[in-house]
Amino acid sequence: MSVTSFSIEAKDIAQKSSIFEIDETLDALVEAAEVDAEANNGEVSDAVRCALGTYAEAFGFKVDRIADYLKSQKAEAEIAQREAERLHARQKAAENREHRLKQMLAWFMQSRNLQKLRGERNTIALQANSTGSLIVNEMSKIPASFYRARIELTWPEWVEVLNALPAGSLRERLILAEGKFVQRELQRGILSDALARGEVVPGATLIKGHHVRIR
Repeated sequence: MSVTSFSIEAKDIAQKSSIFEIDETLDALVEAAEVDAEANNGEVSDAVRCALGTYAEAFGFKVDRIADYLKSQKAEAEIAQREAERLHARQKAAENREHRLKQMLAWFMQSRNLQKLRGERNTIALQANSTGSLIVNEMSKIPASFYRARIELTWPEWVEVLNALPAGSLRERLILAEGKFVQRELQRGILSDALARGEVVPGATLIKGHHVRIR
């Protein structure tokens, strides 16, 4: 068999078979070669040797086809992302232009005490907002009841605060608030860092997975 026909056959196998099928065939051919060698004083028949070479080359072709496909999909995803970013920027620019023009029209109509601007096909009306805009003149005069304390604590600190409170309605309200206003949230990043440093954390472990990388 010539080198050219050898490559053509390997490419044909790569196109028609999955990488798993090629791998299984290679395993079977290796076993056949071992049996052949044992039966023939270490010699492997030309047919088995040729098949091994063909499928080994087919495996290489298959790897390249898979890598090329992954590269093309990554490139397509990057193009789509750039297009999405461009469209998002275009959307925000259009929204900003719309907002600025509406502000100018509102000022124009208010300054001339106009409720409507009429065109041949359209009418622009000045309408009151459904809700008022809050304007704070002196924060020091606002009663304390309008403020809320927002404090971020670790869960052990939160339990310590609860345990330090005397028995009463406030302590009971805070305990009952768990799951409603106070959420117990696992800090996955901190936990991962601790495990990566070699700390033993009951109920958790760090397993290093694998990923595909094309060089």
